[in-house]
Amino acid sequence: MAGSNDLVRLAIASDEIEAHIWRDALEQEGIRPLVRSRSPIASMGGGALFETFEVLVLARDEKRARWIIGEAVEPLAPESLPEEVEEHATAD
Repeated sequence: MAGSNDLVRLAIASDEIEAHIWRDALEQEGIRPLVRSRSPIASMGGGALFETFEVLVLARDEKRARWIIGEAVEPLAPESLPEEVEEHATAD
């Protein structure tokens, strides 16, 4: 079991932009996340073409952080989609 000061993996982002969106959402709520590349060559200053990033938080913040991230990545409601996208989505 993780202690309250241990880091736990909150999520794996598919790219740097997604990781930074999550980081910003967490920081706005007072949680200080650690974002790091999962690429083995990142530590040597290189980046991978399909690089993923993990977002870590303190164990004591994990439950609240998962709730915050859940809100940050909630799918758009149909009424907020552009009309042509909504028509395609309802045609399926």
